[in-house]
Amino acid sequence: MSKFKAAVLDTSLFRRSYIICLLMCNVTLLLIPAYAMLAVMFLWGAFLVIHNEIKRHTALKTRFGVWLILFLVSSVFTLIFHISSQALTNLYNIAMILHAAICFFIFYGVHTEKHLNFRREFYSICAVVVYSTTVMGIVGLACMMAGIRVEVFHIGFIVFENRFTGLYMNPNYLGYIAVFAIFCCHALTKKDFIAISGRERVSRIWLGSCVTVNGISLLLCDSNASMVLMVGYAIVYCAYKIFNGDVKWNAGKLFKKTAASLLAGVFIVASLLFVRHIIQIGFSEVVKVTSTISVLEDADMSDEEALTFEHQNANLDSGRITLWKQAAQMFTVNPAIGVGRGNIFEIGERMFENGVKFSDKYGWFAPYITDFHNGYIMIIISAGLLGFVLFVIFGTRFFVHITRHVLRNRTLSDSMLPCMYAFLCAYLAFAMVEITLLFNLTFMVVSFWLILGYTSCFLRQFEPDHPLTHFTVLGKKFRRTLL
Repeated sequence: MSKFKAAVLDTSLFRRSYIICLLMCNVTLLLIPAYAMLAVMFLWGAFLVIHNEIKRHTALKTRFGVWLILFLVSSVFTLIFHISSQALTNLYNIAMILHAAICFFIFYGVHTEKHLNFRREFYSICAVVVYSTTVMGIVGLACMMAGIRVEVFHIGFIVFENRFTGLYMNPNYLGYIAVFAIFCCHALTKKDFIAISGRERVSRIWLGSCVTVNGISLLLCDSNASMVLMVGYAIVYCAYKIFNGDVKWNAGKLFKKTAASLLAGVFIVASLLFVRHIIQIGFSEVVKVTSTISVLEDADMSDEEALTFEHQNANLDSGRITLWKQAAQMFTVNPAIGVGRGNIFEIGERMFENGVKFSDKYGWFAPYITDFHNGYIMIIISAGLLGFVLFVIFGTRFFVHITRHVLRNRTLSDSMLPCMYAFLCAYLAFAMVEITLLFNLTFMVVSFWLILGYTSCFLRQFEPDHPLTHFTVLGKKFRRTLL
């Protein structure tokens, strides 16, 4: 087999390249080349889904995969039922189904690759995230303190609408990437991660710098959704440390540990909010002193008010409640099978006077970006109750099984599994207020399936003899996990 063919068929290489490419798609100056590369890599991923299914029956070997297969089948039925007169809309719907298949069977399905050292693969991704986000964070903070404001393709970065964006397209993207980078740093401190990956430990200077720079960036971007993710991650991990280690339980011990977890949660929330307030005030004063106001490409900042890093939208929901009300009305179009991801913009234009809220800000990209800022609502609207129920069954089965092992196994203190479990739990809360879970081709979505896939590798280790159910397809018998 030639080296090129081997590389094309290397699913691990695809995952690493794809997730890093998606990360770079959030960097404003790399936007065009990154998306051009992403288009090619998307076709690569679609090819791997088909190839791996033909050669290895990946979908059939995926744990709880029957629910994912049924979800894709229902999505195809929705596509056919709501086929649009616009060719681009139909192509986008097909692309979203293929995107879902890539998430399901390439990223989550990593546990079907029995001889893969998934820790080594994740280590390489973590290393790129740590180094790249640290450097970009330092450059972004330096530009901000120098008063440099840039506008490219009508996208303001370094500072946008009184919020720090650094080198990224959007402060919410910056916030998520900052939390993900901190999570990667935490995982890299775990002994089993380094030992089994066979790689050298990342320098503590780099890890400390990454946490510091991304922590400051998170606080200055004023993304409430990302703060939910960070707070959720800290609380779940703290609760794990409190509950982990006990074999015998009684009502008194359970009450004490629950109370301790709640107090820890209150302390974490109060501390982060206080630190964010102090950091924002401090950097506001620093920028006043250090700023030289360098203006590039028509970004006239001469009359700009003092930078405070506070969200200009005073509403805590930032318009999400209006979006969710519109989603409730669109749900009535077809509650059973949904309307299809690509049809949301078109139907919104017909149903609402100005279309779906915020869609007018997206310009030419509106049909492909319009979103209700809630991962669960997007699945319900796109795939209907049928798709949502199938998705929830899959998620519930997975989390019930992995939670059982995380809580019962006392040997995980040096493992990265508790870190990944805490991140996934926090993400489920984060998904209620952001563009998440599935029907968006972004780093924010695919990184979730990446971590879900690595977590599934642990589940495979814990449950190698998981009960299987027999099916027959086209005369060939195979075994598949159903319950």
